[in-house]
Amino acid sequence: MPQTLQTIESFVAPVVMISANGLLCLAFYNRLAVIVNRVRTINKERFDLFARLSAIAAQPQNSPEIAHFQKRSEVLDELGHQLFTRARMIRDSLVCLLVTVLLMLGCSLVLGVAPLLPSFAWLAPTLFVAGVVVMMLAVLRAIQELRIALSPLAFEHDMLERSQHENGPESLDAV
Repeated sequence: MPQTLQTIESFVAPVVMISANGLLCLAFYNRLAVIVNRVRTINKERFDLFARLSAIAAQPQNSPEIAHFQKRSEVLDELGHQLFTRARMIRDSLVCLLVTVLLMLGCSLVLGVAPLLPSFAWLAPTLFVAGVVVMMLAVLRAIQELRIALSPLAFEHDMLERSQHENGPESLDAV
């Protein structure tokens, strides 16, 4: 009976890690969904601007309306690139977290069969440590993404301020 209890207790650490990873995955999937939706909104606006530019192509190239649409298109293009970079970082974090879940599941499996195959017992701590290391990589990547999370907002704010200083308050519509 004591060995059975010890075996059950040894399953707890991987299960706790799997649960923690599940919570992190949920948060990162939600964060990724928000960024993907924002990129889709930006892309829709870019397509709309392209259609407007095509519709007014007959106007002189120096028209204020064309300049406005071109400037907005450049801003949206940069915002899209910044958000796509963040989305890749979150995806990287999610991949690491899911690999951690796989490693913890492997650890649990090895712990379960270790009493039957003692020669595989060494594999359980190895999988557990590997899982913790991969989880740390996921958190580090998430920290990198968090560090640049305000970059698109700062870029948009800077563009609005620059436009306002160059052309006055009426230029806010240009961005």
